[in-house]
Amino acid sequence: MRVSAEEEDRSKNWRRWLSLSCVFLAGCGTFERGSKEEQVVTSCTCLVPQQLEDETVFDGREFDLYELLDVALKRNPATRIAWHQIGIASAAKKKIDSVFYPSVDVSFKGIRAEQLGTPVVDENKAVRMKQNLSTVFSPELDIHYSLFKFGAHKEASQAALRNLEAAHFQLNQAVQDVIFYVALAYFGLDSALATVEANQQNLEDAQVALDVARNRHESGLASKQDLLKAQAAYSAAVFDLESSQSAVAAAQSKLALALGIHVSPKLKIIRVTTVVTPPVDEIEVTLKKALGDRQDLRALEKKFLEKKHQLRSKERDAYPELITGLTASRQKIRHVSGMYNNFSAYIGVQWNIFDGFSRMADRIMAREEMKIAALELQAKELDVTSQVWEHFFALKSAKQKLEAAKESENCAQEAFNYTREAYQNGLCSFTDLLTSQNALSLARRQLVCAKNDLSIEWVQLAHASGQALKKDDIYEKI
Repeated sequence: MRVSAEEEDRSKNWRRWLSLSCVFLAGCGTFERGSKEEQVVTSCTCLVPQQLEDETVFDGREFDLYELLDVALKRNPATRIAWHQIGIASAAKKKIDSVFYPSVDVSFKGIRAEQLGTPVVDENKAVRMKQNLSTVFSPELDIHYSLFKFGAHKEASQAALRNLEAAHFQLNQAVQDVIFYVALAYFGLDSALATVEANQQNLEDAQVALDVARNRHESGLASKQDLLKAQAAYSAAVFDLESSQSAVAAAQSKLALALGIHVSPKLKIIRVTTVVTPPVDEIEVTLKKALGDRQDLRALEKKFLEKKHQLRSKERDAYPELITGLTASRQKIRHVSGMYNNFSAYIGVQWNIFDGFSRMADRIMAREEMKIAALELQAKELDVTSQVWEHFFALKSAKQKLEAAKESENCAQEAFNYTREAYQNGLCSFTDLLTSQNALSLARRQLVCAKNDLSIEWVQLAHASGQALKKDDIYEKI
């Protein structure tokens, strides 16, 4: 695969980022203008570049999981959407903070004025009003500034800051979700390929049994019934093989979707040979880590704080506001010499005493939104606890099932070999051979499922607890 020097440097940066962070991203905050109190935020980690290369070339070679993750982080739209959400939240923060700056308006007006002057008597002794027409050019400057509003502006700024922090955590979660779905699809494709291999072995065993039955039937040592059973078993093996091959195409499609690319036959993976899972902490420790490391949970915590600050802002919005301002203008009247300068400065108190219960409705809505945010946070904590609990014990069970599946496959293989030789020598019936063949086929499928279950449960536990997903902990390649 040919890549430019710039693309190679970008790929190295992504790999360095993946190896350092191990897919687990710490929380982020942002410093914005405001009081000293609001500048106490969490540390920020650079997450993803604002623009990513959108060109990935597959040349038919095999990719491992972490090469595919590199592709997914460049191509999957979910991370980009989350990145742009941060841009929106940052712009919203700047908009809220605009109240800390004066508002400056400049205008220039050209006025054609008509005025009625004093009454006069014309030559016909009729009384009429004298009209004065004038053209006035007037540039104006108006400055308005809010000095104090009992902390309403500060609370609104804090709410916007918490929303920005939540957007950072949501980006972290989006990255973890993309990696999670890619890992699931990767191991799903590996399991589908392993199922094809197992069914090919089953087909070979069925072919051997069919050949033995045909030879014994032609020699008059086996009945027609044995030959028909062998042919039926062979046809069933062909059916299973074709079904598993179609499952491979479906798994490729899911992997391409997780990567954010169009599905292609050139998309190939390096097969997983040995699944290795790291030691897992006790369930209490895992649960405690999960509640602190889940990025979507931390985002909801920031959302709750945002709603809390919004409620405070709405409550203090009912108080009076101390304002100051400056207005200046110059007027030039056409055909009149000289300039007319106007200037005024003021400081005062502005208080909207009654607005038709609009602000009261805002406070009620803000209070209810804060309660909803608290309940959503509580629901997410329960969901995280449930996920970690489920996948923790499922992972422990998957380890035991894998060992049992390996032992079962070894025993079934030895039993099949022994029964085949015994049938060739006329020491057992074809039913015994067919039974041992079916048992071996089942044992192979169970082994494939057990390996896949172990990989999937570890990935799910890591995602549910927000923990690191290290390359050496997932698999070893030969």
